[in-house]
Amino acid sequence: MGRRLLPHLLLLLAAGLTLLPFAYQVGLSLTPPQALFTSPWPFAHPLTLENYRVVLEKLPWARYTLNTLAFALGSALGQVLLGVLAGYAFAFRRPPLGGFFLGLFVLSMLVPFVVTYLPSYLLVARLGLLNTFPGLILPMLTAGYAAFLLRQHFLGFPREILEAAIVDGAGTKDLLLRVLLPANRPTLLALFLTLFIGAWNQFVWPMLVANRPEMYVLTVAVQRFAGGEGSNAWGPLMAASVLATLPTLVLFLLFHRRILETLMEGGVRG
Repeated sequence: MGRRLLPHLLLLLAAGLTLLPFAYQVGLSLTPPQALFTSPWPFAHPLTLENYRVVLEKLPWARYTLNTLAFALGSALGQVLLGVLAGYAFAFRRPPLGGFFLGLFVLSMLVPFVVTYLPSYLLVARLGLLNTFPGLILPMLTAGYAAFLLRQHFLGFPREILEAAIVDGAGTKDLLLRVLLPANRPTLLALFLTLFIGAWNQFVWPMLVANRPEMYVLTVAVQRFAGGEGSNAWGPLMAASVLATLPTLVLFLLFHRRILETLMEGGVRG
């Protein structure tokens, strides 16, 4: 009994330590401004939404949310679309030098995106795409993760079904749209959500490329708020951080099982 209970206790402890900073942040965001530093326990005072009211009054939150949504949707959909086409080609078409190009895709996964910030920024600037959504989104499409993950899933698809479809006259478009994509819909959804959450939480790249207030995404808006009029307003700052995190947290809680299963399957097959 003790041996079975110990792993659960350790997992519970790890989960608690992981969630503690976010819970503390939520507590501070609900604490009255005048009581923020009177107690180390954020839930020790009557809860209030005053900090959220201040944030929503001082910041054009709807515009920042729409900017972030456009950036995250464009990045995630673009990567999934390119990943489907590249994954299909690597899995079934075997193009010339396919192994070499697949190696480049895998290599791109090993290079942190932050390393490419400077050349990507110079390229975007020379193309005149600063403070535009194409400038924000296009460099995000160069990651090879989606192509590699979908190739692994396509390789695991029963070839007999594909061969039967080909015998029935299906072409490449039919194989993709009528066979592979419907059969891999949960994987595509999980991949899209993973990429969407990753793009939503991006901070440095949007800060470099979209530095005009009308192009701010939520992470940049919170940072500017912290460095400006919100520098001493810890309660509203915590409320802004919670609001910026909330959409991705809800998405993850709704689809976490599918996301984790897809990532584990991709890792095992890789």
